[in-house]
Amino acid sequence: MPIIIRKLLPHESSIYREARLSCLKNAPEYFGSTYEEEVLHPKLKFEAFIETNLQDHFMFGAFDNEKLIGIASFDRMERQRASHRGEVVQMYIDPNYRGQNGGEKLLRRLVEHAFSLDGIEQAQLSAVAGNETAIKLYEKVGFKTFGVQLKYFKVGAAYMDQ
Repeated sequence: MPIIIRKLLPHESSIYREARLSCLKNAPEYFGSTYEEEVLHPKLKFEAFIETNLQDHFMFGAFDNEKLIGIASFDRMERQRASHRGEVVQMYIDPNYRGQNGGEKLLRRLVEHAFSLDGIEQAQLSAVAGNETAIKLYEKVGFKTFGVQLKYFKVGAAYMDQ
């Protein structure tokens, strides 16, 4: 059965939460947030966005039947002078489904929807510098590197560039 890509519905915030916490637990090296931080929140930021069905802050999911196997979200800038931009965040595909173009389809649908919003002109995203798989995907979809922030994250004594 093909992977279905669609916007998460208000009643699906709990399956988003499960997927988000799972990706933080299983791939901690690729995210700025940690499982230990996020699990303490009674409601994650995007749980609230999903439940209120906000137009400018939304989550798309990749589904295998009813199972959520991938997530990607868009977060429009709030300030008036920056509201023509938004950021793609929390991109993740379950490792069991990688290599099936689900991530590319998910990202393309998310970006397509973002640019359908009135006034959106730019979308940006970031990745840990060593995450070559993600960087290749982002470039394939049309994103371009505009800079590297050195020592962006710190884990113990080790730094990661973004």
